[in-house]
Amino acid sequence: PVTRIGQMIGGLVMLLGYGLFALPVGIVATAFAREIHSRDFAITWGMVARVPLFQDLKAAEIAEITKLLRAQSAAPGQVISRRGEPANSMYFIASGAVEAVFETSRMRLEEGAFFGEMALLAERRRTATVSAVSPTQLLVLDSHDLRGLMRRKPAVARHVLDEVMRRRDASGGDMLEEEIVAAQADTV
Repeated sequence: PVTRIGQMIGGLVMLLGYGLFALPVGIVATAFAREIHSRDFAITWGMVARVPLFQDLKAAEIAEITKLLRAQSAAPGQVISRRGEPANSMYFIASGAVEAVFETSRMRLEEGAFFGEMALLAERRRTATVSAVSPTQLLVLDSHDLRGLMRRKPAVARHVLDEVMRRRDASGGDMLEEEIVAAQADTV
């Protein structure tokens, strides 16, 4: 275009053309992000639902627990928890691997496993030193967050307290034998 009005119309048509390409890209990107989020939620929900403490909860209650999880990264060799420390959180391994070193043995836990479930039930001490073996992404559930949910949701509180009573005489640490066996079975 040579005239001023022609240049303005040409510029407007050019911007509208960009918009025609940008609109579908935005829609596709939003749908992609939503799909990834849904997949991650389903995987996280599945990890939480496998924990013996939460197995008998309703789907909506498990979803409430997944909202309490926070992400934590660990570099290879980084200590996640030390034997003898107060245990106040549970860990889910989203990716990577960790090694738990007990008094007389060691165990490797990989993606999908969890440890420290008993830390949510009562004040206990860590029974193992757990370190990352590879770059590891963890999801952490703190006991005070779970207790807050229990105050808001009496059905969850009843279930968790029943489980506490059932397990109160179990090992004095944060990892139970059944938890370790389940974790090993999941990684084989």
